[in-house]
Amino acid sequence: MQAGWGGRWQRLDAALCLPLCVTVALMGAVCTEVLYLLLWAAEPTQLPLALHLPLLLFLLANVLGNMGLFVTTSPSIKGVMLSESAVGQGWEYCYTCQSHVPLRCHHCYTCNVCMLRRDHHCVLLGQCVGYHNYRYFLCLLLHGWVALLYASLLNTDIFMGLLHEGVTLHSIVLLLMPWLMLLTGQVSTSTFIYAFMADTCVISFLFCSGFLFLHVLLSLRGQTTREWFGKSRCYDLGWRRNLQEALGDRWHLVWLCPFLASPLPGNGVAFESRAPCTEPSTKAVIF
Repeated sequence: MQAGWGGRWQRLDAALCLPLCVTVALMGAVCTEVLYLLLWAAEPTQLPLALHLPLLLFLLANVLGNMGLFVTTSPSIKGVMLSESAVGQGWEYCYTCQSHVPLRCHHCYTCNVCMLRRDHHCVLLGQCVGYHNYRYFLCLLLHGWVALLYASLLNTDIFMGLLHEGVTLHSIVLLLMPWLMLLTGQVSTSTFIYAFMADTCVISFLFCSGFLFLHVLLSLRGQTTREWFGKSRCYDLGWRRNLQEALGDRWHLVWLCPFLASPLPGNGVAFESRAPCTEPSTKAVIF
């Protein structure tokens, strides 16, 4: 059972706020740099500003909306009625939560509670990825990937400017370690900021690309990260059903708006499977 907005925000403690604040600060820096490039720097593309702004607003609204809903939607067992009649049908007992938990439900030692259909704990956002908020996580990855690709393309002129003297040791070190160049007095503060923000966009884009590829693959196969490590595909119902299970009945429209209603077909406790399932054996994999 999901709490209202007031109850959700009360769960924001220091363990959640610290990584979230760092992530929001980086996002704000990237957005500020992109706006600077569009409004005051040399025009990086031939497209008019009137075409850039709607795209920026769409991406920003989806990134912030999905991030907010992901953080405030808990996939934990708190408030969920776990039927005692199901105990003994593959359920395990969590000694920390002092409760029997169903299959695909695992304890998170960072959140200190069991999560329904737990995938992993997202360090950057300080929240577990699970049954109720997987939709927001996947949409956040997609829109974040598009936004970072867009920002990286806008920074092409910066990379070309930093390499105007050719590929030299100075330019390579500036792109790879701008902090070192600033501390040694080899570059000005403005040049450092340009290089640092351009590096941030590219590195974040590569990082986001890997996670997006992995979780799109997992969604299409009906797996969690733990099941992928354990090579278990017993919940694979076909790519269309798998997407419906993860994103809801309106899985094909959730990419357009984070606030679009898309009810999940199940309850997060019992899942349809194509074969009898057991918990995958993972060799001390912690995520």
